[in-house]
Amino acid sequence: MEVIHRTDDGDVVGLSACAGFELGKWRYKKLAEHMINWLPHFALRPDEIDKIGPENPLDLLKEAAYRIFTADAGKNRGEIGELLLHIICVTEYRASAFVSRVFYKMRSNDQVTGFDSALVTYDEDSGDVELWLGEAKFYKDTKAAVAAALTSLKGHLDEGFLEETKILIGPKIEPKAPGYDKLQWLFDAGSKLDDIVKRIVVPVLVASESEAAQSFAECGDDYPSLVIEEFEYLQGRFSKSAIAKQVRIVVIYVPLASKEALETRFIEKLGILR
Repeated sequence: MEVIHRTDDGDVVGLSACAGFELGKWRYKKLAEHMINWLPHFALRPDEIDKIGPENPLDLLKEAAYRIFTADAGKNRGEIGELLLHIICVTEYRASAFVSRVFYKMRSNDQVTGFDSALVTYDEDSGDVELWLGEAKFYKDTKAAVAAALTSLKGHLDEGFLEETKILIGPKIEPKAPGYDKLQWLFDAGSKLDDIVKRIVVPVLVASESEAAQSFAECGDDYPSLVIEEFEYLQGRFSKSAIAKQVRIVVIYVPLASKEALETRFIEKLGILR
């Protein structure tokens, strides 16, 4: 993916990354393939990833696909947004997984309604960590995606939800996670939620259809500036939210020329693994 714009200044930071264009056409097929290649990193535990070798890559890729995209998932393909969020947080912000996806997605009543990512960044000099607890929206309409993200985050950051998340995640932290000792302390039953909240960073991915991407053939050299305008709209919406006063937000915008084209291609590639 190509990073078109990035800002690290201000209360709400972030970036915009695009699949890019080739001979004037949006590279959705290459983006779908790129996402498939990331499935093991997204779905498997660190010890399982370490076992990937020339003799078993396809088996583990199939296992990753099975865990995330089950046959009963229906038409709800929110996992595509979650996968994009994971890829960008890892590649652009050097975040790492610290708990298996099944535990941060699960509630105590067995509803899969948790955060869309649970990553950590570790400062080797200070020994401190940041918890990247993210939200992803893969939508056709940008405004609807923003509204849905704000609604989800409002629920995720309330005291009861955070306490439940702490209880579920605490015993499941991967021993190889960066900053493991600090994470163990944070999620210990005796630790205060305040210690967790002040270390939370919320990356919010919005992957939605973009007028700039859809009109690339006409806008040409103006494309980056048009995408920046779309990104700044998102940045403004999240900056004005009450959530921005609670935690640090990182806005990640992925402009799509066609949500349906990417979704269809990804599902086709996924079907080969079943």
